[in-house]
Amino acid sequence: MNKKVSLGVTISLIAVACAITFVLTMTVSLNMYNSMVAGVQEREAINSKIKEVDSFVRGSSLYTLEEQDIISGIMNGYISGVDDEYARYYTTEENYRRQELEKGIVTGTGMNTVVSGDYLEVTQVYSGSSAAVNGIQRGTMITAIDSKSILDITPEKAQQMLEGDDGTRVNITYLTTDGTEKKVTLIRQQINIESVKAKLINGYAYIQISTFNSATAEQLSLQIDKFEAQSVLGYIFDVRDNNSADINALTNTLDRILPAGIGGYSVDKNNKKTDIIVTDDTMSLRRPMTVIVNNGTLCAGEMFALMLKEQCSAQIVGSVTGGKAEIQTVQTFKDGSAVAVSTARIYPAKSESFDDVGVKPNYVVDLTTEQVQAILFADPTTDPQLQKALEVVATIEIPPLPGETEPQPETLPETTAPATTPATTTTKADSTTPQSTSEETGEETSGDNSAANE
Repeated sequence: MNKKVSLGVTISLIAVACAITFVLTMTVSLNMYNSMVAGVQEREAINSKIKEVDSFVRGSSLYTLEEQDIISGIMNGYISGVDDEYARYYTTEENYRRQELEKGIVTGTGMNTVVSGDYLEVTQVYSGSSAAVNGIQRGTMITAIDSKSILDITPEKAQQMLEGDDGTRVNITYLTTDGTEKKVTLIRQQINIESVKAKLINGYAYIQISTFNSATAEQLSLQIDKFEAQSVLGYIFDVRDNNSADINALTNTLDRILPAGIGGYSVDKNNKKTDIIVTDDTMSLRRPMTVIVNNGTLCAGEMFALMLKEQCSAQIVGSVTGGKAEIQTVQTFKDGSAVAVSTARIYPAKSESFDDVGVKPNYVVDLTTEQVQAILFADPTTDPQLQKALEVVATIEIPPLPGETEPQPETLPETTAPATTPATTTTKADSTTPQSTSEETGEETSGDNSAANE
């Protein structure tokens, strides 16, 4: 039985609904207004403080003020106040070099450095550079530049002094890994970065990817095409010390390896999810694969290893990676300077987040410092991690695609007794296992620091 609702009740309900809507709208608007006012007030406080300091310093300081140095100092100070370890301010010149580096071009002495204590530690040397020609290796500690001790000029300033125009010279003093002091003059030059190096080892393709930039995908495709023409047995990809954060370059590189699909996504501060690693099925690889990693493998390097594991049944060998899942957005300003801040975290499509915890290898092989320093390019006799990767890749079988017929084993005559092979027993390493041994678990396990040198 239907009940009639009086006009008065209907009007009352409408009035209540309008009142609720009004209250909610006013609450949201007030919160937005308060947030905007707070932001304006904070900005006014910052500007007021800068003006006060500037007025006092200009009127009292004995020293001449360099306007660009002041601007850079203010910007760097602001960024240092942000709780973001990957945030950075780039001067116009630094931003130009950053953009060139993304293209696979670097101008300078041919080495990357990081601040290590009071000095600069060399983390990478580019092939064919002045640094490489003069024998500088990963692990070298730079102590002086142009006869100026880094203790007097600060490591950050020293890094800037290593850079410069093509053809200019710089004198450096450094300590080798055994503590011997040496001096050398380096010539700054423009270098096209060879981000992909490869070699055939016992029928398997070993491919080292040092970084991901706009040239990496093409370099990798050329190497894979060459190896596929030789019908290689499988691939060993080496992304040790690859700390690139260029997700676009990573996606283009993975396009030559992965089948079509979504490999990863990002989540921003508003919990907005965006698919960022999407590959097509133009070309892909169906071969046994292993990936070598270490704690210098970060961000795009970590995603590369996980993508191959998830979509190509690759096995990961090495040490636990560095665990950097934050990606940065770079904003370039009118004067050519720029600021980079972390704006999202990346996640693999199938695995858990590796942020702060790293990617745990299937086979852990940890190296001592002496072993790391002894590694030669594509030489398994000097590289226990590469040796293990070769052993593992030889055991991987690729399952047939849907519709394919799986090869059947030959049937032996009844009078022929099958040969017996002794079983191989693998034991899990305990806490007393030396660092140079490997731990085979088939599961994700933890490991320590390792690296690869040319």
